[in-house]
Amino acid sequence: MKPILTLFLLLAFATFTSTVIHAQDNSRDESKKDEKNKGKNKSSSIGGKEHDAEIVGVRIGMDVPTALEAVFVNASRKPGQEKPDVQRKEGKDNKDIRVLYKGLPQGELQIVFAEGKYVNQIILKYAEPPLSDDLRLPYTGDIGQAIEGDRFDDRYTVGFTDIQKQQRIWWRDEKAPGGYRVRVQFNAKKINEAGGRFVTSVVQKSLTITSGDEEKFLKAVSK
Repeated sequence: MKPILTLFLLLAFATFTSTVIHAQDNSRDESKKDEKNKGKNKSSSIGGKEHDAEIVGVRIGMDVPTALEAVFVNASRKPGQEKPDVQRKEGKDNKDIRVLYKGLPQGELQIVFAEGKYVNQIILKYAEPPLSDDLRLPYTGDIGQAIEGDRFDDRYTVGFTDIQKQQRIWWRDEKAPGGYRVRVQFNAKKINEAGGRFVTSVVQKSLTITSGDEEKFLKAVSK
């Protein structure tokens, strides 16, 4: 590992580790608040909180220590598990850093830090893939018409990853306080059956900067 990357990670982990005890205390306090406010902060989707623009407590724009702390707390990591399992440099001039967590209760988690500082991409491969119907994801783009009386989240556009239409995707863009947009996307399990309505598993959730808003993002987080 190159010295600059090693120094960056050491500084980030040192900052993060120093906050772990406080984070655990704060999480207890937040749990009490959540219980007290239960029902007041409902998800904006009929499909539940899985539609929120966060994954394992990590949100686009978080700095390194805050993101690592979120994973540690929300994935119930133990002392000694503060570090991600894998990290590597990538992107233009190798300034971005991607980290990987394996074996989390939620699944396999990847986080990319733009210029090694702020979260600009989060990908979760579900350990237990939910069903598209449970998430209230529409079967087609004609979401104005409910099928069999079901209601769907009408914020999503529906498409496919391939021309054979074997893997369905759903996406929507959510405006962030910094003026840029965050894309929330779900990927279905790839199938081989053709035609007919079917319920499929959702194997992945991802959060990224909406294409074209990268400069707005970097400007917002660098303030």
